[in-house]
Amino acid sequence: MKYLINIFLLLFSFQVIAGKQDIVAIVNDEPITMYEFNARKQMVIALNKIDNSNSKVNAQLNKDVVNILIEEELLNQHAEKVGGKISKAEIDNAISVIEERNKMPKGYLLQYMRELGVNINSFKKQIKSELIKYNIINVVSNSVSVTPKEMDVAVINSGFDDFDITAWQFTSFDSEDNSLKQMKKLSKHISSCDKLDEKLYSSFASSERLDCKLKDLDDKTKSVVLDTKENSSSEVYQQDNKFKLIFVCTKKSFISGNDFNKIKAFVSNNKMSKKAAKFFKDLKSKAYIKILIDDKSTN
Repeated sequence: MKYLINIFLLLFSFQVIAGKQDIVAIVNDEPITMYEFNARKQMVIALNKIDNSNSKVNAQLNKDVVNILIEEELLNQHAEKVGGKISKAEIDNAISVIEERNKMPKGYLLQYMRELGVNINSFKKQIKSELIKYNIINVVSNSVSVTPKEMDVAVINSGFDDFDITAWQFTSFDSEDNSLKQMKKLSKHISSCDKLDEKLYSSFASSERLDCKLKDLDDKTKSVVLDTKENSSSEVYQQDNKFKLIFVCTKKSFISGNDFNKIKAFVSNNKMSKKAAKFFKDLKSKAYIKILIDDKSTN
């Protein structure tokens, strides 16, 4: 009973302290103060020229600022945990890069922020969190790869469907169970387009060599070819009351190297964005977060 009472007193004491220190949120065991909130809110208003005299606009702004600060705290905690702390030199360098890219004289950016009434420490904290996020995305991007199948689909979705296809299509004589077994067995025995022994299939299936454009195939065959890697067999599928199997020899798309690289970069960036979004979502879902401020309570 004493143990439970002590916990209750501890929680009660913490809430009293939180109230005295004007804490707007708690992220794991780290507080976000009203001072930090007001500083960031002022920065967002100044840089985005927001008129928050409308109560709805102000309430949404309060919510957005709290969420920004929570995300920053999560990023800081993650960086501390994995040894990815951002140094003062890295922050200063990032400010210099912003100045260079915007053709500003050295030292102008911080001077401009001060003239807008922006809290410099809050501005630097945002830069710090962006650098942490950038580092995380870099790590995530190293684990992203684009498969040949994904490229095939992306190329076609981009309007390039002028593929040259070389393949063998096998069609069973009937739809009996034994034919299905034979076709599945056949799929395991074909290893090359150059070494195709007719004895492997002639008793239960016919064959047809496909030398054509992908766009000239029927939708079902086109889909199977797309799903099958070069020099490999597809799954046995059923069409027109027969079992079919395709062994793909080659798939060649006629697009320039530059266009191909652009499509690959697009697919890679899309996969990276989804993976990074999941990482940040998981980071937040695993944290203890308590918001102690009402969206409408701060002007």
